Amino acid sequence: MTNISGISDFLTQAGTEFKVFDLGRRIQEISKENFLAFEQGEIAYPYPLQQQSWLGIMVWHKDQLDDLVIWFVKFPLDASGKLTSTIRDDFVYRLINKEKIEAESEGDTNPYGFKPKQEHMATFHARASFILNQDASKFYAHAQDYFAGKPGYDQWAFVGFQGIADIAARLNEGDNQLHVINALPQLPDQPLEALCQCLEHERISTELTQALGERLASELKSSDADSNIISLLIRALSGSEDSALCSDYLQQVLRSEHAKHAEVIASISGRCWTYLNQTEMMHAFLENLAQCPEGQEFFNLVILDLVNIPGIQATLNAAIRSPDRSAQLSRAIGELFQQFTQ
Repeated sequence: MTNISGISDFLTQAGTEFKVFDLGRRIQEISKENFLAFEQGEIAYPYPLQQQSWLGIMVWHKDQLDDLVIWFVKFPLDASGKLTSTIRDDFVYRLINKEKIEAESEGDTNPYGFKPKQEHMATFHARASFILNQDASKFYAHAQDYFAGKPGYDQWAFVGFQGIADIAARLNEGDNQLHVINALPQLPDQPLEALCQCLEHERISTELTQALGERLASELKSSDADSNIISLLIRALSGSEDSALCSDYLQQVLRSEHAKHAEVIASISGRCWTYLNQTEMMHAFLENLAQCPEGQEFFNLVILDLVNIPGIQATLNAAIRSPDRSAQLSRAIGELFQQFTQ
């Protein structure tokens, strides 16, 4: 291969098919056009996390699906959120020289590989098998029986996480979505947590959005509500196709005392950041953030994370400069600016 101009070009010249996914915030596909524009330095990475792009790249030959290769790679981003040609070219050089692209280990010189969380691995593999029209895992049938209520919802201990990930990736198969909707009001916390961790990476329907929202509303009204469960339900709602309905549920959260908890704040900023482009939503979010018991350091980290997301800066800046902000929010903003101007 000669005159290789980047990662996409390398994979194309190698005669492979490939798909690219973000793994930093939600597992979501990045179009080939957007990935090409990103690797050529034309656009900022759309979903930055910790000033890096976290990618899952599926590579296969059309007639050799059993030889699927998956790379989990992270690239540092420059101050404008873009990939430099130096980093891109170094990665391609390693590919050409057949260096292993895997999680960095002791003594390893590969700076790009990383190992995703186990739940992300399960979700990614469930997505890959679905995309390539391959069978789901051996845990799928048991998970189907569980969400259909056959063994009883208290019999969750032997339901494999991979099976739940397969259910989430195949909601439109058979009665999977109907069974999940019917199960949601009755699920114990542990299987609910696993389900939410998988659903947060899926595009979910209005019907499933409503079922999750009703469970969320029930939690918010409970006298012993668990902020962790609330945060997980927020994450599960983040991929809803019904943005208006999801926005309503998020507003309910922001009007509650739970919106001041760090895990709830992190779920909104980390998974539902697009909704913060609404002026009222951003203002309410920042007011709760300023009252979070985690204090100034947590406030700073959340703001710095948000400011790096393309398309959200204008709404964030307007809320920060709003004359209607509380004295507590004003103090937090003042301390933030003071720390970064010293």
